[in-house]
Amino acid sequence: MVVNLRLFLILLSIILVVIILRLVEKNKLPIKYSLFWFLSSLVVFLVGVFPDFIGIFTGLLGFENSSSLVVCIIIGLLLLITLLLTIIVSEQKRKLLLLIQEVSLLKQKMDQNKKE
Repeated sequence: MVVNLRLFLILLSIILVVIILRLVEKNKLPIKYSLFWFLSSLVVFLVGVFPDFIGIFTGLLGFENSSSLVVCIIIGLLLLITLLLTIIVSEQKRKLLLLIQEVSLLKQKMDQNKKE
């Protein structure tokens, strides 16, 4: 791997960690969701420091070349991000439904109190 690319990957992972830390510090990103991004930046860092890191897994997983493995990893990460976002949206939908029900009950109680 070219030295410039290795330095770029190392710098990219450091910048990513700094951005994640700032988002967590400003409460714009919960810690439980930041763990995935920290793991991703660690992988980018490892690829930059150890360029044969991908080559080792290429042979172990039976891929013909490293680029096929990288594309597979990227697709897998995108699917994982989609799954995580789906879980978050589902949880928010459940909480919103519960909130609507609670507000409706409170409104009903207020209407009953006005009638009395």
